[in-house]
Amino acid sequence: MRQFGRIASDGFIDLRDPRRVRTPGVWENRAEPLAEDRAIAFLLSHSFPGHRRVVRPLTEGHRRRIRMATWADSVEARMSLVDAVWRSITEPVLPPSGDEPELIQVLQYGDREYPLFIQGAVTRVIPTGGLPAKSRATVPSLDLKTA
Repeated sequence: MRQFGRIASDGFIDLRDPRRVRTPGVWENRAEPLAEDRAIAFLLSHSFPGHRRVVRPLTEGHRRRIRMATWADSVEARMSLVDAVWRSITEPVLPPSGDEPELIQVLQYGDREYPLFIQGAVTRVIPTGGLPAKSRATVPSLDLKTA
């Protein structure tokens, strides 16, 4: 029979043992989910490769992954978590016809609106951080083809 952890007679764990040992205490591997408004704002503050639009809401599991992404030590770890969430709530759309940004969707949450644009090879929110929900009526629009 193998011994999996060596504990000395005084109750301390023998640190010379090369196997990984968990110290006593409460261990929880799950993080609390990020608040939905903060999760959406964090997710949409990134640009994503490809042309996609949102078709599903964020679940509690998605919001947990976004919380882990906010704590990530490296950009690679953060982007892998954020990209996994993005791909699970979106679906591909056709690429834009020209070089100008093309509006594909406006996401509304609370008092913010997030206009999703396809620009080049990426999908992003323009302007970064979205707009207040009531500002759509006050922002003048300019049609570049007739101006």
